[in-house]
Amino acid sequence: MKQKYMAALIVGLTGIFYLTLMFFIPKTFSFITLLTILSSAVTLYAIYKTIIKRVERLNKKISNIETKNLFAARLKINGSDEVANIAININAILDKIQTSSRELEHMTNEVTQQLRAKNMKLEHEMTAKSRKKMVIDYEYLMQLGRSDELTALPNGIQFNEILNKAITYSKRRRQTLAVLLVNLDLFKLVHDTFGQDNCDLILKEISKRLQNVLRKEDVLAKLDGDEFIILLNDISKPKFASMVAEKILSACSQLLKVDAQEFTLTASVGISIYPLDGHSLEELLENADKALFKAKQSGGNTYQFYTEEVQVEALEYIQLESALRKAIQNNELALYYQPKFRVATGNICGVEALMRWEHPTLGMIHPAKFITLAEDSGLIMQIGEWAFNEVCQRIKYWENEGFEHLTIALKLSARQFNHPDTIKMLMNVLGNYEINPKYIELEITEQTVMQNVESAAVILEKFKAIGVQISIDHFGTGYTVISYLKQFPLSAIKIDKSYIKGIPNKPNDVAITSALIALAHKLGLEVVAEGVETAEQVQFLAGQGCDVLQGYFLSHPVSAQKIVLQFKKLQDEVLG
Repeated sequence: MKQKYMAALIVGLTGIFYLTLMFFIPKTFSFITLLTILSSAVTLYAIYKTIIKRVERLNKKISNIETKNLFAARLKINGSDEVANIAININAILDKIQTSSRELEHMTNEVTQQLRAKNMKLEHEMTAKSRKKMVIDYEYLMQLGRSDELTALPNGIQFNEILNKAITYSKRRRQTLAVLLVNLDLFKLVHDTFGQDNCDLILKEISKRLQNVLRKEDVLAKLDGDEFIILLNDISKPKFASMVAEKILSACSQLLKVDAQEFTLTASVGISIYPLDGHSLEELLENADKALFKAKQSGGNTYQFYTEEVQVEALEYIQLESALRKAIQNNELALYYQPKFRVATGNICGVEALMRWEHPTLGMIHPAKFITLAEDSGLIMQIGEWAFNEVCQRIKYWENEGFEHLTIALKLSARQFNHPDTIKMLMNVLGNYEINPKYIELEITEQTVMQNVESAAVILEKFKAIGVQISIDHFGTGYTVISYLKQFPLSAIKIDKSYIKGIPNKPNDVAITSALIALAHKLGLEVVAEGVETAEQVQFLAGQGCDVLQGYFLSHPVSAQKIVLQFKKLQDEVLG
């Protein structure tokens, strides 16, 4: 509206101006001049009006862009005047604003995404830490509820869980386990004398000693007061628990020192056996407690089995173990030799050294009775070294006496086979007597090599590197996978006597024996048949191509003095 009034004012002023000019200008001005002036004024007015409108439109568009933030919009002004140039400049500014706005928006989005990612990571970490802390706290609380705070051993609750699982496992595999309840004798007197703190130290020390006498697979737990409980997993025989009980009594009775005072403790042990003394946790624990009561009633410092028969057997076992320790020193052990005959010639081609125990009061004790005892007690290593020395000494003696060199075979127990010192010991003994290793043959059972095939292969290679001969004893008893035979550096196999016993009357034994002989020959191995007891067996085995025979039909094991007589007899026959 202001622009309209302004335009009217201009027109009015222009008219007044022209009228004034008509009255006051000199007469010399022509009318044409006046029209020219008037035309210029009208033109100026038209131009002014046009510019005003363009500026108004420009101003309106700018206001609209500013008000609505339409930075993507652009000014559209025709022409090439200053107003158009202003619009072009404004559009250029809007382009820059829009570009900057996009870059800013992009940067803002990136920063926002980064912040969100960091926030999520932080939340995740905080959540994980919280959960971990909750798990740790839960496990800690659970551990407190299942462990003895003083010794960190499992407590009664955890032991019961373990025992229940062990019973289930032993039932499925038909194994034997033992529960030993250990109680320190007169511990109340110790408590009254030395106080609670010192008693705690004593219990910690006792727990360490008990752990040291157990195997890795056994379980030691701490009950209330001065009681401990032990689970012996997978024991071969119930009497094995008596050896552990002896070690427990010995460990507890070792010297203790408290406040510069030295003293000793004793303990009582009650033993129950699964499945002999019970098939459930409750029965085994109850009967172990009853056995412990009997041990206490006997004056302490002893152990008792729940079953009296086992107690008697265990005592005999312990006494025999003690006697066996003295047997080597007292020269009670001896080697007997059973000849092995080559089928092709009928001559002795070697002997097997078999151990005998000539007890001064019990008489001759069969290996089946004391070899297992030696294995369980660890004496087998000492006895084995003695046997190697005896064999090498015998070979040297026969050599010096001019007898034909014969191979002497020795059975190697599982403990000897796997013990790292056996190879070193054997090399030392061979070196001491300067014996050719090829005259020593090591017989190793199928069960021993099949316990860990990879490890067995490595050990067998080490024995072979020494130069000794190696054979698999009791072959065919179901342990060896035939494909493993070619991996072992063997010289012979010994067919188990359980198959030889059935020849020639049992078709299955006949078929298996024939197949084993053929298989061994295909693999380049010599075949020895052990346990030959009849002429029919000799005839069948010879017909099947068996290389070597050994058994009572041919010769019983005899002493070193008597085996020499067989050597001389054969030599006389050859000379004759």
